[in-house]
Amino acid sequence: MTPAVLIAGGLVADGTGAEPIARDVLVRDGVVVDLLTPGAAVEAERLDATGMLVAPGFVDIHTHSDLGRISSPDAASRALQGITTEVIGNCGMSPAPLGRDLAEFRTVIGPIDTVPDLELAWHDTASYLEVLDQTPGATNLVPLLGHGSLRHAVMGLRVGAADATERATMQSLLTEALAQGFWGMSLGFMYAPGEGSDERELLGLLGELRAAGGLLASHLRAYSQAGLPGAIDEVLRLARAAEVPLEISHLRSLNDDGTAIQRAFELLAATEVDVQADAYPYLAGHTTLLQLLPSELRSAGVADILALAAAEPGSLAAALRSAQQFDASAITIARARAGAPEVGHDLAALASEHEDWAAVAERLLVEADGNVDMIVVGTRPEDAARVLADPLVSVASDGSALALDHHHNVPHPRSIGTFPRAFRELADAGMPLGAIVHKMTAKPAARLGLDRGVLAAGRVADLVVLDPARIADRASYAEPLVPPAGIHHVIVAGQHVVRDGVATGARPGALLRRQR
Repeated sequence: MTPAVLIAGGLVADGTGAEPIARDVLVRDGVVVDLLTPGAAVEAERLDATGMLVAPGFVDIHTHSDLGRISSPDAASRALQGITTEVIGNCGMSPAPLGRDLAEFRTVIGPIDTVPDLELAWHDTASYLEVLDQTPGATNLVPLLGHGSLRHAVMGLRVGAADATERATMQSLLTEALAQGFWGMSLGFMYAPGEGSDERELLGLLGELRAAGGLLASHLRAYSQAGLPGAIDEVLRLARAAEVPLEISHLRSLNDDGTAIQRAFELLAATEVDVQADAYPYLAGHTTLLQLLPSELRSAGVADILALAAAEPGSLAAALRSAQQFDASAITIARARAGAPEVGHDLAALASEHEDWAAVAERLLVEADGNVDMIVVGTRPEDAARVLADPLVSVASDGSALALDHHHNVPHPRSIGTFPRAFRELADAGMPLGAIVHKMTAKPAARLGLDRGVLAAGRVADLVVLDPARIADRASYAEPLVPPAGIHHVIVAGQHVVRDGVATGARPGALLRRQR
C-alpha cells in the first residue's frame, strides 16, 4: 500500500462540465479515495494546489503515438501538456497487422513512422498489443485498428476493389482485433491504400464493427472549401448505412471563406447519425507531401507514384501544379531524406530560377522514396475558433509521443502544446472552465465508453494540476518541442509523471484493452 496523497487547496473541475468547486482530493493506491471539504483532517502527504485547478487527466482521442510508445515511452511531449490517455491507430494507420513486404508497409504508415530505424518487432495485431502490454509508458494507450494497414495486410498496394475472399479476410482480421481489445476502426480517406476502397468493402467491415459495438473514426477525403461538404456527407452516409457511431477526425476547413465550414455544421446538425468530431487549435496541419497530389494519382500508392516520376520526369511537378491549393510559402518541409538541407524551409524559399516549388517537391519525393512530410498553413483563425468551441467537438492533438530531443523530423507544435493552447483560447473566448475541461476529459472518454475523464471517488487517479491563469502553449513551428506553461503536476494511476512542471520519467501508463 502506497502512502495517501492529499491534493489540497485547489478548485476541482471534475470533467462533467460542472463549474469548479473547492475540494481537496485524496488519492491512495492509484485511486481517488474521496473529494473532501477543504481543511478536513486527514493523514496524508500534502500536495499544495492553492490557486490551481485540479482536473481529470486529458484524454487525447486522436493521436499517432503508436510507435512513440516504443521509441519514447516517457512521452514527454504528451505528459508535459497534461495528457494521461491517448487513442492511437487513427487516420487508417496502425502498426499492425503487418503486410508481407515490411518496406512497403512502412510507406503505408509513413506519417506515423516518426523514428525510421525503429524495429517493428511483431507480426499481427495480437503480438503488437502484447508488445504494448510489455512496454509501460507515461500515458495510457487506447488502440484503434487502421483500415489502411488492414487492407495492405490483405491486398498489398494493389489498386482497385477487393474481391470476395479479400473482403472476408479483412472482416475476419477486424473481428479478431476487436476481440483482442481494439476499441474500433479508423479510416484514412486521403491515404493509400485505404483511399481506394469501395463502399462494399467498407460496409462489410462496418458490419463487423457494429456487431462488436466499436467506434468508427474517420479522416475525411477532403477539407478544402470545394471538398469538405461532400466529404462530410460521405462519412455520414457510411455511418448511417452501417448504424455505427462516427468520430470525424480533426474537423477543419482549408482555404475556406467560411461557407464550407458553415455547410459542414448544417450537415452535422441535420443528420440522425450518432456523430461527434475532434479538432486542434492550430491553423497548420502536418502530413505527407503526397497529399498535395490529385487524389487519382495519390491513391495509386507510393510505388506507382515513384515509378511515374522515373518514367516521366516532371510529371509529378505538373500534377502538383494542376492540383495546387496552397501558396508555396505556406508549405514547410518537415521531413525528407536524411540530412536534407531543405527541412525547415518553405517551398517558396527553396524555389529558384531552375526549379519552381513543384519541381523542388518532385525532387524531394524522389530522393526520399516518397517519405516527405510537410507543415501546411490553410485554416482561417475564425474558422478554427468556431470548430474548437462547438459542443460536438472534443479537443485532440493529432500529435505524437516524442522525446524533447527528437531530431528525426521537424514536428508540429501540436505534439506538445495542443491542450494548453486550446485551454487558453477557449478561456480567453469566455468559455467556462468546467466546459473547457469537459471537452478535454469526460467528453472524449465517453465517446469510447472509456472509464476515464471524470474525477470522482473510486476512479483511477489520472489527474492534472494546472494554473488556469498561466496555462499556455510555448511551442512554435520554429521551436516545436518547447514545453507549455502552467501545467504543474500530471498524475497517472496515482504516480507523478510530471512534478513541478518537469517530467519525472515514471511509466505507470498501461495499454487499455476494450472488454466486450
